[in-house]
Amino acid sequence: MKRILISLTLVSALSINLVACGSSGSNETTASASIEASDVVDAQVTTEPTTKQSTKSPEEVNEAQETGAYDVAQLEVVDPDGKASTISGFMKEGIPVPYVDVVEYMNKVYDTANVFSLSSQGSGVYKISNAKGNMTVDTVKDTLHSDKIEQFLYNDQRLNPTDDTEYVYEHIIATDYRKDPYALDIDLSNYGIDIIEEDDKVYFPLTTAADFTGVSYLNTVYYDNKIYLNYSSDKPTVNWEDYFNKEVRDAGEIAYTYGELCFVMDNIYGNAPHCILAESIMDKGFDATLESYSDETRQVKELLNSDKTVDLLFGTIILSTMLYDGGHTDLSTDILTDLDGTTAFAELGRIVKEEPDNIRTVLYRKWYGDYISKMEAKMIIKEYGSEFDKYQAVFDEETEEGQRYRYYEFDDTGIFVYTNYDDNAVRNFKKALDLAKEHGMKNFIFDDSDNGGGSTESCMYMLNAVTKDKRDEFYYESAMTGNATYEKLDYDMDQDGKFEGDDEDFDYGFNYAVMCSQGSFSSGNLFPCLCKEAGIPIIGEKSAGGTCNLVFFKMNQGVQYSASAFRVFNYQNGGNVEAGVSPDYDITKKNTDGTTDYSDFRNFELLDQIVDDHYGT
Repeated sequence: MKRILISLTLVSALSINLVACGSSGSNETTASASIEASDVVDAQVTTEPTTKQSTKSPEEVNEAQETGAYDVAQLEVVDPDGKASTISGFMKEGIPVPYVDVVEYMNKVYDTANVFSLSSQGSGVYKISNAKGNMTVDTVKDTLHSDKIEQFLYNDQRLNPTDDTEYVYEHIIATDYRKDPYALDIDLSNYGIDIIEEDDKVYFPLTTAADFTGVSYLNTVYYDNKIYLNYSSDKPTVNWEDYFNKEVRDAGEIAYTYGELCFVMDNIYGNAPHCILAESIMDKGFDATLESYSDETRQVKELLNSDKTVDLLFGTIILSTMLYDGGHTDLSTDILTDLDGTTAFAELGRIVKEEPDNIRTVLYRKWYGDYISKMEAKMIIKEYGSEFDKYQAVFDEETEEGQRYRYYEFDDTGIFVYTNYDDNAVRNFKKALDLAKEHGMKNFIFDDSDNGGGSTESCMYMLNAVTKDKRDEFYYESAMTGNATYEKLDYDMDQDGKFEGDDEDFDYGFNYAVMCSQGSFSSGNLFPCLCKEAGIPIIGEKSAGGTCNLVFFKMNQGVQYSASAFRVFNYQNGGNVEAGVSPDYDITKKNTDGTTDYSDFRNFELLDQIVDDHYGT
């Protein structure tokens, strides 16, 4: 689970700083929003919305225009390494991004070992196939159907491990269902999205193709007649911010942008229960939720469909806070970090400062102010990091990206402190295990209490190392269908570079325990949840949840956003991990102001005693 955690701290009474953390939760970049902190307060609604709606409906704008052949050309594609290639595509009136040959596109974003092919079924119906499954596309009805969409789509490079794969010590070797799967059926015409057949090929709008295959961890930006492919949260060095220097949006772009967002939220979004709108979105759909949930969600819908560019920014920021689920779903990071200095962003700042009774200002103050309060609460655990200074670390390493790994020893207990899950964490984890064994430790504690997540595969490596039974599978439900699914893993537990299958005896024999808190999110939540299921004691406070893959998308203007999507992670015995896990030993205290006192999280003598008492050593 890759993730971005957006954390806000009020560094002074005058400015709001946005801290955007990478997948480790520790790679921080800071950008100042030009809006006063004093502006983020509640206010009373005294005026009507000032938005102007599009004069054309999405249906009118996106009505099929297949009266003649399209001018198919070879469009330039730039991959994440800067290498250029081409793809068949064309522009369609009213759509702000090119249509692309969807099979060509999928063969670019998936590993080359997973070749997609197209076959005609007649009457505008086509079947797209790969070695794992297939999907039927009806270009007349604009529908998609797949009996096993997870086999078809969840098919990334880790299923065909190579030397340059991101995950060195863990490989996914199979994906399958735990029970008979449900089929996927999507009617794209409900979102004003038209699939086009041209010269026996199938064309999707670029953003639709990218969103639908987002589980590949690639997304796109279309700028200056080029298509840029980006891994995960990487951003291309293109000036897509130019879009936000214009005051008015085109009707076709408004309809497509909103329709595409509805498509993602209805079909790919994971509906994490921490989000207040999740249950309604699952029941009614995204558009109906905005229309009926409250007056405020209805006003957000109006902003998203306004022809004013500044209203798109207001609507997106406010919607982002309404969709808050603990850290995965965030639509506003690019806006607040990258658009300062654009015309639209400057107008947003002016409205917030000068028009306190404007409905846009009211909604912004209320929802964004609440978001800041939540982020401040989540930051408290980080303040106790300096408490480590009273202990001498056996090792303390930090990567260039700011990820930090520390190992301490107290009496007969080793304590491994880490803030993310990736191959760096796995390497340092084994290093800590080896040192603990060399130094005669009996207990080993994972300090997962300030861990924002990262790679699920790395999390599973560490789980496999400490559980009595081999944990070579992890379980999830598909966000697209609800199908109960699992992925089978192979590990290089001894880290000798070989997946030779002789790691079954990898056992250090320690008494293990895990520390977690409200700072344990995503894979940082998954690990203590699965450890408790395996009988390992949990120390600290209840973990924060975060049950889905973090997937990065891009709106057609280039604005990047992240969402809980595609996979909803489960316990081995069923049920998702969204609620978090309660500790066996709660060591939190309350300060006089009601905030949480985490000082005992750095009390090694107490931690050593808890583990000794639990195991009777």
